[in-house]
Amino acid sequence: PDALGPSLKGVYGRPSASLPDFRYSNPMKRANLVWDEDNLRAYISDPQAKVKVNRMPYGGVADPKEADDLVAYLSTYK
Repeated sequence: PDALGPSLKGVYGRPSASLPDFRYSNPMKRANLVWDEDNLRAYISDPQAKVKVNRMPYGGVADPKEADDLVAYLSTYK
């Protein structure tokens, strides 16, 4: 289930690279982020710009409205 990334359940407000059973990249471990509204939006929009050289195979969401909608959803996904 975590082949492409860690679970996003409860991601809002969680520190980056904090799930113990997922193998994060070193850049993500060093990112020292909390997944709040601003950090999630920036990462959703352009993952490589937010956390350079991370290994997440995700191109980002170009449409700001779609990024806002994803952040809104993730804030409720507990």
